[in-house]
Parts: sequence; C-alpha cells; structure tokens
Amino acid sequence: MEIYSREYKSHIILVPNGDIDYFSVGELKNAVFKLIQGKIRSIIIDLKKVEYIDSSGFGLIVAACRAMNDYNGKLGLMNVRDDIMALLKLATFNTIMDIYKSERELK
Repeated sequence: MEIYSREYKSHIILVPNGDIDYFSVGELKNAVFKLIQGKIRSIIIDLKKVEYIDSSGFGLIVAACRAMNDYNGKLGLMNVRDDIMALLKLATFNTIMDIYKSERELK
C-alpha cells in the first residue's frame, strides 16, 4: 500500500492508496502512530483511494482515536465511500470522530 502525506492548514492528511485490510493495515498503522508519537494535534485519513476496510482497519481507527485522545489530539476521516460510511455509522464511529465529505470542510 502506498501512503502519502501532506499538510493542510493545521492538519496532517494521510492518503492511503488501496484496501485497508489485514495484509496492509500495518503500513498505515506505522504511518499513523509515527505521527501520534510526534504528538501531531490533527490527523486526517483521506479515504478517497480506499474501496474496502476490514475489521483490522476499523480496529486501527479506534486505537488511533484512543491514543490521540490521551493528548487531546483529533483523528478524522475524509472522502469516505458511501458503503464504508454506512459501516462507520452502524458502528457509531461518527460519534467519536469527525468525518468530512471533503477537504473544504476542514477548519
């Protein structure tokens, strides 16, 4: 999985390219937790190039949210496909994190 990052306003945006599943989640986990170790205040995972997330990917999102809450950081998601959004809402992820439709919504 390719992951690139960029800064936008006060956020670091990570853009994974490919499915987030058992086989690829380690790469995204390393990228996210490297930023968390640096106490980055806002990390946004841009899912525009992600078509599928399995339970290990959802587990990573929860773990990252908890780790960032320890220092008042925020993890968010952006450009989420409708089918993935349905699962996020079913699991109430939208109550523990911000989910943005696009970069324009970021403050």
